Amino acid sequence: MNDEQSKRLAEAADALIQAGDALDEARETINDRRFDGDVERERVAAAQQMSSKIENAAKKVDEAIRKGTVAAAACGRAGAHALYREALWAAREGRALGRTANDQDGSANKRARATESVAKLEAAIAVAARIVFVE
Repeated sequence: MNDEQSKRLAEAADALIQAGDALDEARETINDRRFDGDVERERVAAAQQMSSKIENAAKKVDEAIRKGTVAAAACGRAGAHALYREALWAAREGRALGRTANDQDGSANKRARATESVAKLEAAIAVAARIVFVE
C-alpha cells in the first residue's frame, strides 16, 4: 500500500469515527427530558434540536461513505461498489426518516421516527466500515 492509499484510508476511518460521534449526539437528543415536560415550547425546541442533530449526522454519514468508497477504489478493493450502493441506500432512508421526524404528532411519535432514522444511519455506517476495513 502506498502513501496515497494509506492517507485515503486514514481519512475514511476518521470520517467514520466522526459520523459515529454525530450519531451519538443525535441519539442523546432523542432522549432529551424536555420531550417529557409540560411546556410545549420546550418540546418544540427539543424536537428541532433533535432534527438538526440527525441531519448533521446524516451529512457526516454521507461523507464517510464517500471517503470510504474513494479509499477502497484507490486500493482496488473488489466489491466496494456494491457495498457503496448498500450504504448509500441505508443513509438515504435514514435521512428521509429524520427529515420527517419533526412532522409526526406527539413527542412519542417524533422520538420513534428519530430512533428509526438513527438505526438506518447506523446501518449505513456499518456497511461503510466494511468498505474501509475489509480487505
